[in-house]
This record gives sequence, structure tokens and C-alpha cells, in this order.
Amino acid sequence: MTNHVLVERNVVFGKTEKEYLTADLYKPTLIVEDLPVLVLIHGGAFQTGSKEMYKDWGEKLAGEGYFVMAINYRLATSSYSTYPGALEDLEMAMNWLVFQANERGLDVGKIGLIGDSAGAYLAALFALKVRPFSYKICSVIGVYGVYDLVAECLHPVRERKNNMFEKLLGLPFKENERAFAVASPVTYIDEAVTSPTFDTNFYLIWGGKDQILNPSQSYVFYEKLTEANIEVEVTEIEDKGHFWFNLLPGIEGGAVSDYPNHLLYPKIISFLKNTVQQSHRVNFSKRQIEVLAQFENLPLIN
Repeated sequence: MTNHVLVERNVVFGKTEKEYLTADLYKPTLIVEDLPVLVLIHGGAFQTGSKEMYKDWGEKLAGEGYFVMAINYRLATSSYSTYPGALEDLEMAMNWLVFQANERGLDVGKIGLIGDSAGAYLAALFALKVRPFSYKICSVIGVYGVYDLVAECLHPVRERKNNMFEKLLGLPFKENERAFAVASPVTYIDEAVTSPTFDTNFYLIWGGKDQILNPSQSYVFYEKLTEANIEVEVTEIEDKGHFWFNLLPGIEGGAVSDYPNHLLYPKIISFLKNTVQQSHRVNFSKRQIEVLAQFENLPLIN
């Protein structure tokens, strides 16, 4: 039976010193409780973009039985930096979900993050850096993201792109490499895996012809996650660059039915089923459960 989708636009979930933060919500009407949650985080070089870019994905994913929240967050300008503010905006969205869980029938022990470009950066950084106890980030899907600001700033053909990261942090890269490292998801991998509650799987997707962000960002991030024994899947779309995963005014494509999204869709649904829908609700990582079972000589359930 196909799920019909209820859409709520411009729902306020937080407030900054400048404005209210809003989200678009997508909910299946045939399921009323224990809904797993997906939070969609748009890209736009930290300076542009909005929740509407995920309109098509929001409706499709809600039709699969998820409560979907596509969020806005603070955008940077030359006089207004948004790190760590944008990360705090994502945390406000999580706290809103916890606060609304009973009323809206949400299972906040089953949350997945999906982001593209700057949104992929925010999703990965949040999952690796933040240590929540009242909700659980089960998975991150990052599409053509940036995960090591220092490496991207030092790339010889990408130096002209440094400005987007300098606006994000409000600092010049030169003589501030440490600050850019501290703001990079790769910095927190080793710390994350030491936490007995960290249990996030990753799915990294990128275009092999990306001229905006170095495709090696995703591949090197995959290698570092794998070295840390974090479960991660990857897909490279060899003939695509940037700006194809979601809707962007004036640019062709971006719908779920468009190439290559129509090929990725079943892979994404399968990944979410295995990592979000089937996640256990208690705050133990798989790694920690294995350690406890070995210590007490307890059998594990396959």
C-alpha cells in the first residue's frame, strides 16, 4: 500500500541572534507512530541554498515510511561567519525532534542524516563530534561533501575555493590551519570510535568529474573511516560533477527520477533500511556490545 504524504512548510524549530530557523516536514499518513527520522541538510558553499532543494527527496523518502525534516541553517557572509553556529542549528533541529517525538510519533533512537556538499560536511561533522544521549544518529549519507578543510584549501587547483571556508570560519586560511583542522570532520574520527555510544554508519557518494570539491575528499574520508573500523559504503558516479543530487533553480536535473538519482535511490533505501530502520534503540554501539559479550562470554544474535 502506497503511503500518502502530509507536508508542513516553514515550521519553526529554533532561533538565532538574527532569525528564526525553519524546516519543511514530510510525514506518511498511513503510519502514525514509531516513525524513523531523516534530516536533510542542503548544500550551497555555506552561503546559499535552502530546504526547498530537498522537496522531491522529502516526499519520496516520507513515502517509504520516514518522518523527514528538511532544514534551513545559518548562512555565512563576508561579515558573518557561521561556524560553529550552523552546527548548533543542526543541534537545535535534533532537540526539536526530541521535544516533538511523543506528539508526532517519532522514534528518535532511529535518525539518519542526509546532506550534499556543505550539508554533507555538516552531517558528518555532527555525527562524529556531537555525543547525544537522548537520540541516536544511526547513519550519514554524504553526497559530494568536504571532510578535510585543510586538504581542500591546500589543493593546488582549489585555492580559489578557499574563500567559502574562510567565510564559514571568519578566518583567513593562512596562519590559521589549526582552526580549519578543528572544524574538519576527519579530525574527530578517532575520538568518535572511542565512545561506547558511537554507532553511525556512512554512505559516501560523489561525482568523479567534480570541479567544485576535490573527489578525493570522499575517497580519503572513506579510507580513514575504514581504518577506524567504521562501517562505510561508497558510490562514485564517474561521469558527474557537482550539483545533481537535488533541485537547484535554473539547473537541469536533481529530481529523484533523474540520472543518476534514479540509480542511487534503491541503494539509498536499502542502506537506510539496514542502518536506520533496523537499528536497536539502546545507546550501545555494536563495538561496545561485542566487547561486553566477550567479557561475559555471552552469545551474540546474528
